[in-house]
Amino acid sequence: MSEPTVTYWAISLWNSRTFRTNAVLILVDAAALLALPEVVARVPPQYLILYGLAVKALNIYLRSITQRPAALIAPGTTAPVAVAKIDPPAPPPVTD
Repeated sequence: MSEPTVTYWAISLWNSRTFRTNAVLILVDAAALLALPEVVARVPPQYLILYGLAVKALNIYLRSITQRPAALIAPGTTAPVAVAKIDPPAPPPVTD
């Protein structure tokens, strides 16, 4: 017997704010790790830890406001995506 699913409409990965933001931040991270002078001049090494924390906070924020799944499809299109249905949690045992 197959698992029950729910169909959602996914947006293109290329239109995803989370994906685009992470792609830019990964490029900046990679450039900083390679110690490129253009990046080190703007983000001194002592601030890289704070930069990393800011990136993580931004990721948490973007994931909290994201409501649609993203799929690797053509930009500007949507596609149906079957997602496994999650049952509600079991009720807690009553102890009176």
